[in-house]
Amino acid sequence: MSNDDYMGKYLDPWIIFVSKHGIQKLTIHLPDSRIYEFPYGIMTCSSLTHLEVFTFGVFKPSDCVKFPNLVSLKLVCTQIESKLLEDTLILPMLETLTLIDCRVFGRMRLVAPKLENLTIDDIDIENLNPIVTSIKHLSLDGSSLKTLAELFHVPADRLALPQNLQTLKICDLTISVEQFPCALILLRGSSNLYELDLSVAVQVEESDIRELSSYLSKAESHLNEALRMIQKMRVKEFKGSRAEMYLIKLLLAHSPKLEKMIVEQFKNFNSGECIEHLKELISFPRASTKAVIKYL
Repeated sequence: MSNDDYMGKYLDPWIIFVSKHGIQKLTIHLPDSRIYEFPYGIMTCSSLTHLEVFTFGVFKPSDCVKFPNLVSLKLVCTQIESKLLEDTLILPMLETLTLIDCRVFGRMRLVAPKLENLTIDDIDIENLNPIVTSIKHLSLDGSSLKTLAELFHVPADRLALPQNLQTLKICDLTISVEQFPCALILLRGSSNLYELDLSVAVQVEESDIRELSSYLSKAESHLNEALRMIQKMRVKEFKGSRAEMYLIKLLLAHSPKLEKMIVEQFKNFNSGECIEHLKELISFPRASTKAVIKYL
């Protein structure tokens, strides 16, 4: 018996049970080595409002409304495969979508008019055309910056995101010319963004900082535009590296409406290191006279 048949034998009856008994919340954890293709019925189940799938699930939606009342969808290590030349996946009630280590194969048009919370982490997409107009909170990792730009068909110099975006979280950001310009494009395309949350990835070489500094010296107006509305910033897992110091200095110098900068130190720092870091941080020039630095 193949893995697919094995999983179907045990899971299909449960999926049928869910669809027939008005179940609203469903979480599925699959064994690491097993692949399970979800039956068509789960995607048309009108009772489901929350669905979480972890590891090796496969969805093959056809061209129409799916999950008609789903409010929250979280997919981890899951595949979505388009069968037609281009499928339209309509999720009319979806407000929260989380995609972690997922793969989207084929051409697909995603329509989610009520989507407010979008989380993207390590995704692989062949061709997805999303129509989302209500995103307020966006979270992604550094490696997904370029993917997101491709996802929204970014013009040469600006990412056309919905104007409702209010908070942006980027984890594992590399302070280099490979990722930072993508983050800059994302920020410039979010005219109402007021909160920015960052955590820095692996440390970079001094030469990387010099290269980025050279790039930004020619794009200062873009940097000013990107940070013009930010009121609150948070830098997590701060280790006190020159790259992190350079990043914070940039943020403070180009954020005229900033009210609070929160710096959360990485664990295992002694008090002497913390004091030295704080001394340097508070010495940086600030574009906003209201900006306060809080070191945790």
